[in-house]
Amino acid sequence: MKDSTPGQFPGGPVVEARPPAPGDLELVRAFVNTRNVERRTDAVDTPAGLTAWLRDRGLLDPKIDATDEDVARALAVREVLRAFCLRNNGVDCECDARVLNAAAERSGLLLDFAGGDSSLKPRQPCVDGAIGVLLAAVHRAMLDRSWGKLKACADPACLWAYYDRSKNGCSRWCNAGLCGNRDKVKRFRERQAATAAKAIDNPTAP
Repeated sequence: MKDSTPGQFPGGPVVEARPPAPGDLELVRAFVNTRNVERRTDAVDTPAGLTAWLRDRGLLDPKIDATDEDVARALAVREVLRAFCLRNNGVDCECDARVLNAAAERSGLLLDFAGGDSSLKPRQPCVDGAIGVLLAAVHRAMLDRSWGKLKACADPACLWAYYDRSKNGCSRWCNAGLCGNRDKVKRFRERQAATAAKAIDNPTAP
C-alpha cells in the first residue's frame, strides 16, 4: 500500500520512489493523488480536508472555507484529470472534458501578460479559483508537451499518478516491483485458469 509519497510503504524501505513532476505539474500530480485507491482514503472529500489541502499549498485565502458544493466540484475535476492521466498511459477510458471546461469557466481564467510573458490566471479568489490554478498548470504542460508524461498507474487497484521520466516514456506502473508484478501474477493465473477450463472442456485433447 502507498503512503502520501509514491514508493513509500509503511514498515519497509522506499521502493522505486518516483521523482516529482516538473514545475506546477507536480501540484496537479499531488491533487490527483489526494485519493489513495488502495487504502480507500481521500484527503479532500470533506470541506475541511479540501480547505486544508488548498491552504497548505497557498491556493486558498485563509478567510475562505470550502463548501460541500466545492468538494463535489473538486472531486469531479480530480477524477477527470485522473482519466486523462490514464489515457496518457494508453488506457482507453472516458475523459469528460466538459467537467474541466466548466471548472475553467467558474474560475474565470484569463490571459495575463504581466512581466512581458503570458500566463493563465484565475479571477476568482475562492475554491473555484484554486482549481483554476491547477487547470492553468495542465494547460502549460500541454503546451510544453510535459503533460503526456503525467500518467496514472495502469493497475486498476492503484491508479496512482506519477511522472514518467523513463528514457522511452513507456513506463506503465507507478512501481514496477509492486503493481507490475501484481499484473504479471494476475495474467499468469488467468492463463492457468484458461488452460484448466480448456482441459475440462476437452478431456481427450493432447
